[in-house]
Amino acid sequence: MAETATKILIVAGMANLLVGALSGIPMALARQSGAAAAPRYLTMVHLGGLMHGPILFGIAFAMTISTASPWVDNTAAVILAAASGLLVLKDSLNWLQKVDDEFTENSVGLTIGKLFGPLHVVGLGFASASVISGL
Repeated sequence: MAETATKILIVAGMANLLVGALSGIPMALARQSGAAAAPRYLTMVHLGGLMHGPILFGIAFAMTISTASPWVDNTAAVILAAASGLLVLKDSLNWLQKVDDEFTENSVGLTIGKLFGPLHVVGLGFASASVISGL
């Protein structure tokens, strides 16, 4: 059983949910001030946190059947937690810098996003190996 990895994923999941919930406050304030919609990247911070929290919880639950080496489990957890943090950072920076489109503006957020994607895939690969080991 991947106890340390599970704890890492649960803490990261809670952090994501907290970011998702707290980012709803400036979204509501933006709408109350008469904006037709909340800023694009603020919405992405909000949704990303609310989506990645349950994703990390699900992975934590799935990894409880792991019989892989603890370093595989812990590596998966650390990479996935870091990747989710990078996603929040990417979208937060884009929002705070008032980026309209990270791709056309080649924003700092886009650079961070280029790290998030591969890390997320590698983390999911390690987590999948952990889960498969327990089947």
